[in-house]
Amino acid sequence: MSRFAGFGMALPDHELTPAASLAALSQIWPHLRSAGLEAVTRYTVQPVDQVFAPRSLGERMRVYEEEAPRLARLAVEQALAAAGLQPEQIDVVISVSCTGYMVPALDVRLANQLGFRSDVIRIPLTELGCSGGGAAIAAAHRHLRLEPRDRVLVVCVELCSLTFQPGDSSVDNMTAAMVFGDGAAATVLTGEQGGLEVVATGSRLIAGTDRLLGFDLRDDGFHPVLDRRLPRLIEHELAGALAGFGEGHFDFLAVHAGGPRIFDAVETGLGLIPGSLVPSRTAFTRYGNLSSASLLFVLAELPKAPPGLGLGLAFGPGVAVEMATLRRSPE
Repeated sequence: MSRFAGFGMALPDHELTPAASLAALSQIWPHLRSAGLEAVTRYTVQPVDQVFAPRSLGERMRVYEEEAPRLARLAVEQALAAAGLQPEQIDVVISVSCTGYMVPALDVRLANQLGFRSDVIRIPLTELGCSGGGAAIAAAHRHLRLEPRDRVLVVCVELCSLTFQPGDSSVDNMTAAMVFGDGAAATVLTGEQGGLEVVATGSRLIAGTDRLLGFDLRDDGFHPVLDRRLPRLIEHELAGALAGFGEGHFDFLAVHAGGPRIFDAVETGLGLIPGSLVPSRTAFTRYGNLSSASLLFVLAELPKAPPGLGLGLAFGPGVAVEMATLRRSPE
């Protein structure tokens, strides 16, 4: 058993409104407005003119190295304050990101800035895409089953705006440019009980789907791969992936903010009633898809959910399904 002791979230200063996004993207796809497609509000570490400007992979990584630790630190400080803990009380740090790389990893920068103990266990996770937040929660839960007195910090930071390619006219790139944003989220998990708890976690890899979701890394940076068959795949495969996991009935759900087509696929695939994914849809409308951080943004709203059993879901490259059985205990 493990519980979420506190959450923290951080967004960059630049708000990318739907109007600004459509105006910029219409320069690349002139028929975007007439196609009836709508962007959502996102937040980015740079102004819109820089987000949609050509740049090298090295330039993108320099921005990442400057901005990712700053956002991560803000989210971690909030999570620690919400949990009533000091940095030196953290035993394990699991850091997650797929939109940039730092060596030494992000957790080293945070350790030096915040003052984690020198013997803190550090577990950096990458290459997991939007499922990274779910995988980190599962890793924290497994650790706490063995070491229930420990305190585990999970921090996810993604600068998805650095992956946009102005010279790539593909539908995948257009879709990513309309829905992904920047942000960081953190949570502290403990082996105690009460509030929002993790009961069990699981992961499923859907065979033969490794080309449907991810990044194509080229000389100029990341090029998104977002196959249009993905929602249909989730709709058809999700129930089978969940077979034997959980109780079969859930009072609330938390799905990473992948977008309306993903939400619709989950609802159809699991036979959910309309309105089952309100927290997830709300997070998407407010912040867009924050990749690995998205699930934590949704989970942060769940302490307001009614008592009962819940299901957490995140989808990532593979195609992988990360899942967690949750429980909201009465106050």
